[in-house]
Amino acid sequence: MRKFFCFSILLFFLACSCDSNDYQECYEPLYLNETNVEISLLYGSIKDDEIKLDTLSIAIGDTIYNTDGSSFPFLHKEGLSTFGPYLYDVLLIFHTTPQKCLAFKDEILPNHDIRSFSSYENLGMCYYCSMRGQSVPDGMLYRITEDLLKQAEPCE
Repeated sequence: MRKFFCFSILLFFLACSCDSNDYQECYEPLYLNETNVEISLLYGSIKDDEIKLDTLSIAIGDTIYNTDGSSFPFLHKEGLSTFGPYLYDVLLIFHTTPQKCLAFKDEILPNHDIRSFSSYENLGMCYYCSMRGQSVPDGMLYRITEDLLKQAEPCE
């Protein structure tokens, strides 16, 4: 009976440590518009014959982030994606005249790719973000800058 009790306590502590590790890598993307134009951020799948994207709008000087648990991109160390190896495609539409677009699809670009974890700045625990598990996520800031606007080309 004593061995069973000790074994039960050991299992309890192991279960607790496993649960905390499951949520250890919890990151919430935040998008800051540092340009002088409004932006639409479209994410999902861009294929030659079909486009399946969700849209987020970012006002000039504003930051958007997940507050209500709605459809919002996940950020993992592997990049901006769903739960799995699939990376989202991302299209930034800058509302200039004419509109300019910057697409992030296929291979990860070496600098400032919005899908790459290394392009985000870790702000620490994000208490105002929506929780997607049992722990408070780290806020990961991505700055949409004038340099990205300069890289954009007229939308087709």
